[in-house]
Amino acid sequence: MSDAKAQEKDSTIDARFIIPELFIGRIVPNHLNYPPAYPRIGAGITYYKQSNSNTSVNRYFRNPMMGVHASFHYLGNANVFGNEISVLPVIGFPMNKGMFQFGLGFSYFTKMYKDNKLNEAVGSHFTWAFHSFYYRHFLLSSGKTLRMGFGFVHGSNGHTQLPNFGINSAVISIGIYNKPAILRGIKDTTDTRNLRRISISTNTGWGFHEFGGTSGPVGGGKKAVYSSSLTAGIVFKNQFRWSAGFGIRHYEHFADSIASNPELQALNISPNNYYFIMGAEFLIHHVGLSFEGGINLYKPFYEHFAARYESKNSIKYHLRGIFQTRLGIRLYLLNTSKQPRHNLYLAPYLNANLSKADFSELSVGYVYNFRK
Repeated sequence: MSDAKAQEKDSTIDARFIIPELFIGRIVPNHLNYPPAYPRIGAGITYYKQSNSNTSVNRYFRNPMMGVHASFHYLGNANVFGNEISVLPVIGFPMNKGMFQFGLGFSYFTKMYKDNKLNEAVGSHFTWAFHSFYYRHFLLSSGKTLRMGFGFVHGSNGHTQLPNFGINSAVISIGIYNKPAILRGIKDTTDTRNLRRISISTNTGWGFHEFGGTSGPVGGGKKAVYSSSLTAGIVFKNQFRWSAGFGIRHYEHFADSIASNPELQALNISPNNYYFIMGAEFLIHHVGLSFEGGINLYKPFYEHFAARYESKNSIKYHLRGIFQTRLGIRLYLLNTSKQPRHNLYLAPYLNANLSKADFSELSVGYVYNFRK
């Protein structure tokens, strides 16, 4: 082994550590007559793994911190909301004196609407959980590190069981750990133009939801939403993909409503949705964090759905009829950092009309990367 390689190996640091945290915050009401809630209080731990090895992921994201977060929260009104238990894979992007952290996983609520009719926020025990935090780190004289954070915490079931207004909270956190400092990578100054590749991706998904507005009707049947899309994009330095394309969705609830309504049949209303979509994806080894937004090119049934369950006089009605969003985690078969020409992925997604949940989905996809 050469001296240079030996020095590089000796300087590599692989850190694994646990950070305990305390949380305090408050639920932000998102509909009228929201039940009163006192400050929410929680405790949790996060297991992290971080390395400063010379890999494309570490160079591009400056040594990200990847791990799993678990926490327990009293929500401020146990009679209505009960308590929340959350488990989320998380990733943190270090900065000069702190980091941004994102997590997408699942929560379990000990009470839901069927347990207390005042709880229109959560219609099911199990929900999606999304956390976003900014953390600031302070080195203490004892050698330990103090971190303080401010974040947004969200829980909802993706319109799979009504009612489902969701629980949104603003929280602050404090934690102490033994790791002396966050490893910060050197900014990657490689000419991006030399590391761009064209990719094509196709996927097909199966989702489901209840038919109705956010508040109900409660107890309706759950039916499928079938989707497929084709996108083309540019991959930068094997770590970030920007893509755009087109897709189609078929709603079984829409089809059944049309089949039972002669007026809609006379209007030749379609239960399908055709759309244009753009997406940003952060590629980290076998995981892709996917954020997508789109425009509905053709969704004729939405007008009739909104006339029944929403106010068509609201600006939100028009915006939800035009824009859609999609958030998910892609789990790739092959390590994306190794630049495979062919790759497959499995991805859970949360789909929404703008910011209002539409359906939850499990998607299977294929990616082809062109060689330069």
